Amino acid sequence: MHSPRLCSLLVAAAGALAVTETHGGVDFEVRWTNTSAAETTPVKVFYESAAAHQAIERLKIAIQENDIAKDCLNANQSTSPAELYALKDCIVEAGGPTVFFKLLGEDIEKANHFWDLVISKSTPDRKKWVPARAYVRAFYGNTLKASNFALWSASPSADSANSRGNPEHYYKATEVTGTTTQVSNIFEGWGGVLSRFGTQRTNFTVPEFTIPDFGSVDYPNEWSLDSKFNSIFQRIGPKDLTSGGGKTFGILHIAVRDVPASESGVDTDAIEVYSAVWYPPFDQACKADRREFQQRFIRDEAYHMVVEIINLTLQAQKDCSSGRAQCHL
Repeated sequence: MHSPRLCSLLVAAAGALAVTETHGGVDFEVRWTNTSAAETTPVKVFYESAAAHQAIERLKIAIQENDIAKDCLNANQSTSPAELYALKDCIVEAGGPTVFFKLLGEDIEKANHFWDLVISKSTPDRKKWVPARAYVRAFYGNTLKASNFALWSASPSADSANSRGNPEHYYKATEVTGTTTQVSNIFEGWGGVLSRFGTQRTNFTVPEFTIPDFGSVDYPNEWSLDSKFNSIFQRIGPKDLTSGGGKTFGILHIAVRDVPASESGVDTDAIEVYSAVWYPPFDQACKADRREFQQRFIRDEAYHMVVEIINLTLQAQKDCSSGRAQCHL
């Protein structure tokens, strides 16, 4: 893993035709802002493959070093996403759902030091924080609506699907604490797959994930979404490290809305999932590190979000259609 040297954001390509990604028979469009054109280069396959390669190589080393789940390795193992997800399933079967905390404990400590550095070299003014974000339209027609995905996301099915939602997902446990609130304990890699900073495999909590109330010091108005996103299908909350006093290293904001065919300009209704993390800007770091964080590390995080949204909405559609999850009010 690389570490930062001490010492924009994504822009959709202009003038090119939008590319629709198709996965599991469903079309997806990716945008980086609410006003940008759809992305012109497919994201999921190239980024998920790069992340899987990195994750499986790290796990192979960790398995040998810790003498855990060695039977899950084989000489012909590839580094494809499918192979990685199977490996993670095998590791959990061998060591239990919290096994990755032991396998990758060293990585968590490195990530804590990274985020401590970012926080210490950043303005606390959240109006100046920088977002990793993505808007993903998924053309499910009537088989998955915004309300279905919102309910599924708050169900145990979402935690069960987490490991296969992204190569760098290792653990997620969520407790619904009220009609509109929930608490999560999460271990996953953030950003850095393509950045020289490397992936930061971080254990954190979201101690209060609730309907946003913008216009405060914690949640500035600048972070609010277009009124097309109903607040009832939005959640926001701090990402707090589980060590070092629980410092906040980001703010997570998720939303989903229905997009009728009349708006999208195609024959199929869609949902649009918005995912964002607002990060301390690392604005007091040296110029090279600041640019690496704001332009490359955060770009990787936005790619991570796209992969996650596609994989999890596909699973939600399966769970809701089969009745395995309660997806209706």
